[in-house]
Amino acid sequence: MATQEQLRARLREMARQEGPPVTNIAIVSAVNEGNATCTLVDEDGQEFFDVRLRPVLSGNKSFIQIPKIGSYVLAVRIEDDEDWMVIAQDETDKFLWITPTAKVEVSDKILIEANENNLLTLMQRLFTVIEKGYTTNDGPTIELIFIQEFENIKNDFKKLLK
Repeated sequence: MATQEQLRARLREMARQEGPPVTNIAIVSAVNEGNATCTLVDEDGQEFFDVRLRPVLSGNKSFIQIPKIGSYVLAVRIEDDEDWMVIAQDETDKFLWITPTAKVEVSDKILIEANENNLLTLMQRLFTVIEKGYTTNDGPTIELIFIQEFENIKNDFKKLLK
């Protein structure tokens, strides 16, 4: 008589013979951000092309995670089709959230836009106004005491935001 674990193993084997697996852990070999797809390679070396990064490839944008090439992902089958979708990843290159009036992108820098305004552009305008407030045609009206710190902050915003 077979043990409970042997029966489970046999049932898993029979299920694999009758149909494809419903999940797959694989490595990302390529990403097409524009199409919201990637290519995966599983442990057997089998390639899976056009794996979705969001459930519906309608062209609408709302939320997408771009996995890092070479990272592991968990992909699931979409219904009873040959299509796959990434549902989790261990490393991410970029997050992108888009609403009708706002956009947030997180990668090596952060992009924040809302109602046709960009945070970095607004910060640069603010710094320009502050700098102009300390200067007239005749020279400085008030000496900006912490000029180096001010320049450092301006540069830090440029490094943080895009």
